[in-house]
Amino acid sequence: MKKTHSGFTLIELLVVISIIGVLSAIVFTSFGSARENSRDKMRQSTLKELALALEVYKSQNGVYPDQGCDDGSGWATPDTSGCENGYIAGMVPDFISELPTDPNQETESNLGFMYRVSSAGDRYKAMTQGSVESNLVNDFNNEFARCPVAVFGGPCANGAPKRTYAVYSLGAENW
Repeated sequence: MKKTHSGFTLIELLVVISIIGVLSAIVFTSFGSARENSRDKMRQSTLKELALALEVYKSQNGVYPDQGCDDGSGWATPDTSGCENGYIAGMVPDFISELPTDPNQETESNLGFMYRVSSAGDRYKAMTQGSVESNLVNDFNNEFARCPVAVFGGPCANGAPKRTYAVYSLGAENW
């Protein structure tokens, strides 16, 4: 009598498991870049929505809304605790349903949305500071490029910050 064993050997099982491991690593890597890309697109659309809400506010009130919570740098940010009006005062719920926060702001508090308005209320800048992940700003032709004042060499001497998106009114581009 002949005995036949059916089944897989240990070597065969290890080969299949290693192939599955390699394929899953490739898939997870591609999903990671897709998530970064989608978060950048969300930042862009949120900034456009915020810019539109700020313009509607100005058309009804004659000025842009005041900064709510100041983090001490002159910029209002969402991560200042104890602020009743949010970082942009008077916007919720009449002009925007909620003030935006960056998708990564929960893990890194120094990143994310910032807002600044002039003392006369005639200029503003809103931006996502340092949180852009994959759709980087390459030059000032990008609609979200920010032109910060450089200490030496005049405005925009060092080029547009690659990891920052900004929307602003005329006259606030150099903030």
